[in-house]
Amino acid sequence: MDPLLIALAVGLVAGILIGVRVAARSAAEVPIYGGGSAKLLHRLACMAFAGALPSGLTAIILGHNFGNAVVMAFAFVGVSFLLLVLYATVENGPRKQALASDQGWTAEKARTSGL
Repeated sequence: MDPLLIALAVGLVAGILIGVRVAARSAAEVPIYGGGSAKLLHRLACMAFAGALPSGLTAIILGHNFGNAVVMAFAFVGVSFLLLVLYATVENGPRKQALASDQGWTAEKARTSGL
């Protein structure tokens, strides 16, 4: 089998295994307001980014050209960037609406907080 195909497969598998965990941790820290499509784009972007390093390293270890390995790793990062741009366009409107409805710290919240 061609070393680039093996490196691509390793990058995809590693991206799936690592990217799912990265996306879950990221979504736990900062909520996603854009619905299912935003969550899917975010998860795919995390998978693509997480697969960049394993694919490049695998191509180098298998003895393929260093330039091709770098191009493959940057292709993963480029796909991740494009997916994150799409995610940002889907997420922007709902996030603005959700954050605009937050009134901040009010007098009522101060009285009931127990501080």
